[in-house]
Amino acid sequence: MEEVDPKKFLEKYRNTKVDFYRFPGNYGDSLIWHGTKILLSELNISEHYVEIDSPKNNETLFIDGGGNFVDYYSDIRDFLTKKHDLYREIVILPHTIFGDKQIDVLNNLSGDITVFCREKVSFNFVKQNFLKGNVYLWHDCAFRNDFQKSPDGEGVLDAFRRDKESILDSLPNANNDLSCNGYATKPLDELVNFLKQYKEINTDRLHLAICATLLGKEVNLFPNSYYKNKAVFDYSLKNFPNVSFKRSVNQK
Repeated sequence: MEEVDPKKFLEKYRNTKVDFYRFPGNYGDSLIWHGTKILLSELNISEHYVEIDSPKNNETLFIDGGGNFVDYYSDIRDFLTKKHDLYREIVILPHTIFGDKQIDVLNNLSGDITVFCREKVSFNFVKQNFLKGNVYLWHDCAFRNDFQKSPDGEGVLDAFRRDKESILDSLPNANNDLSCNGYATKPLDELVNFLKQYKEINTDRLHLAICATLLGKEVNLFPNSYYKNKAVFDYSLKNFPNVSFKRSVNQK
């Protein structure tokens, strides 16, 4: 597997301007976006944000990282389908990717295409099926955030998702799916300060787990409806001593 730090790869774009596509998202996408902003700032890359109906402003397009390029969601798929021959270079930042629809979109793109996957399952899938571009493996951009450790706190937060990625038959009585309170560009202060109150976090929201892990909390990450959570845990989160992966809520 070819691990390449995006910072090293993106060095060639230092001091340039790029078009940048991001999707609405939630607090998890905000955590990714803030980490991505750190990366771009370090390289003095200026981003011009574009939507599906926006004209091209630069020859290079960056797609924000995350979990949007899967069968569950269509934002990136629709965007790239419409823009398939518009850009000279496209860089997809660390992402989870699965499904034939996504591969069809990738293989229909023109120009120089580079895809970063944030875990090994997606990397292997894209590497085997994407026929015309570069595929690299590196950690989710959310890990570029640097929070002051705050391991103290009281009690347990149950923060399980309520959407189509949930596998739970029922939710804990005091469940708080606070990730839904965010959006892709929302400041992180509210989220961070809320998590600081607790000593332990139980969640199947990947980026709540990442944020709480970076804060030094005791974190139990649970599966979502496909391999994403386990794959990111295996590649990235298991390197942190304060986070565990639990296969079911009965393991709490």
